[in-house]
Amino acid sequence: MIKKFLSLLLACVLIILTLCSCGDDDISLVMAINSDPECLDPQIAETQTAKTIINNCYEGLVRLNNKGEPVSGVAKSWTVSENGLVYTFTLREDTHWQLLKAYKDVLDDENYMENFKTEVTAHDFEFALKRAVDKITDSPDADKLFCIKNAQKIHNGETDKSALGVKAIDDHTLEITLERANPDFLRVLTLPLCMPCNEEFFNATKAKYGLELKYTFCNGPFYLGRWSTDHSIVMYKNEGYKGLVEVKPTSVYLNVNTDESSVITKLNQNDYNCAYLSDSAIFNLPSDTKIRTEAIENSVSGFVFNCEDQSLSNENLRKALVMLTKTESISKPSQAVGAASGIVPTTCRFGNSNYRTAAGSVAKLRYDEDAALELWKTGLKEIGKDSAEIKIICTDEYAAQMQNAIQDWQRVLATRIVAKVEVVNKETLDTRIKEDNFQIAVTEIKAESSAPTDMLKIFTTGNKNNIFNHSNTSYDELLLKIINQASGDEIIKSIKTAEQYLINTAVFLPLFNYSDYIVLSSEATGIYSLPSFEGINFINGGLS
Repeated sequence: MIKKFLSLLLACVLIILTLCSCGDDDISLVMAINSDPECLDPQIAETQTAKTIINNCYEGLVRLNNKGEPVSGVAKSWTVSENGLVYTFTLREDTHWQLLKAYKDVLDDENYMENFKTEVTAHDFEFALKRAVDKITDSPDADKLFCIKNAQKIHNGETDKSALGVKAIDDHTLEITLERANPDFLRVLTLPLCMPCNEEFFNATKAKYGLELKYTFCNGPFYLGRWSTDHSIVMYKNEGYKGLVEVKPTSVYLNVNTDESSVITKLNQNDYNCAYLSDSAIFNLPSDTKIRTEAIENSVSGFVFNCEDQSLSNENLRKALVMLTKTESISKPSQAVGAASGIVPTTCRFGNSNYRTAAGSVAKLRYDEDAALELWKTGLKEIGKDSAEIKIICTDEYAAQMQNAIQDWQRVLATRIVAKVEVVNKETLDTRIKEDNFQIAVTEIKAESSAPTDMLKIFTTGNKNNIFNHSNTSYDELLLKIINQASGDEIIKSIKTAEQYLINTAVFLPLFNYSDYIVLSSEATGIYSLPSFEGINFINGGLS
């Protein structure tokens, strides 16, 4: 009887231990996000949240590792022709689309779980890239593919998308032919724009691709398991994923929370493992915080000249003010990282290199009081005035610096200028800039992607982010030439030429680099951000 009791007791203990150990390998991570994504169609997604989800739920031909380098994705290997124009990718034969029960309402087949061919093939990439350059798709990043043969002509409606230099030789071989060599092409292929798209599933969604969970088809290390209207998104580990790196987390929860104080509290309590925080939140963290920060230098502060202002529309007047500004005497604000080397911030990349390192610094207009005075006199004559009133608006961190700057202006230009500094809070500054209610604003411009050309697009005529109101046909043509015609290492030289043009014409005077931050809880490990926060990668994420 005692033996039976002991045997029963031992069995119960073993069962309890087994149950307790079942979840030991389960890793659930939680990230705070600012808003729900509106669309998860990789070819058109724009928001930070959407890009983060796509970079985890989709797998391209290549992907970026934690050093920002392109490594094998669905393509297990590739070759590049000697002239750099033909890329031939050999695809893995064990990568698959994740089927969900939610697709029952989408796929017209009661037995789709058994009948649907889930293998990711070269045809999926051919279809995706042709979609991306098609004008009908209206992809915001289509121009990044204009180096592919006929891509620009297709986008302009000059030829059919069947002429695109992308061809599935067979299910596991994809050939991409470029019009001009682009050393940055492999990195471009890691962007959401270039994620595969299954044509059969896409057609079944009837123009709703990526708009709801049941219209989203994933092939990456995670798949979208929940996308509800209660601001909660869940990505689950794709057990069938066969990439280079083992997927560690079993699930990743994305919760909308716009209250930064709440986010900080939850990070300190390890309720959240990852989030974005503003500069002000980062620099006001309590000294005993357990939160860890990782910075990416993606912003440049400086003098933003309103080129539509009655006086500052004149290039000579702008240049005179720049040539009378001793930037080296402007001390670094506490939140700044260091002196800016150009307009394009250090987060932007070209191939495997940091663009800023590869291109070097851009030369600023030299301080020259005599030359500045002559330019000012000339400018006043051109606008038909004897003097000009100039006001700088800035936040408190730059107030004393700007007062010093205008003293030099007034000393040299005397009665030919009336200069003032208006100090406002950040919210007012942003509003004034948005409403074009300023002459010179000291503020930051931010890189929303890792492509240097995207930063320089801000200055083109009619661009929605053109706070400078800069409009110059020569500059527009220069940037179009870089995007549409530049080849090889010429691309870096041309981008730097565009930067130098903006500096020489005094549209923007760079001062300092600033960073945005990804913040991690004390327990979080292995989570890393892509350049310019084009996504947060959770594939290697864990908890210590």
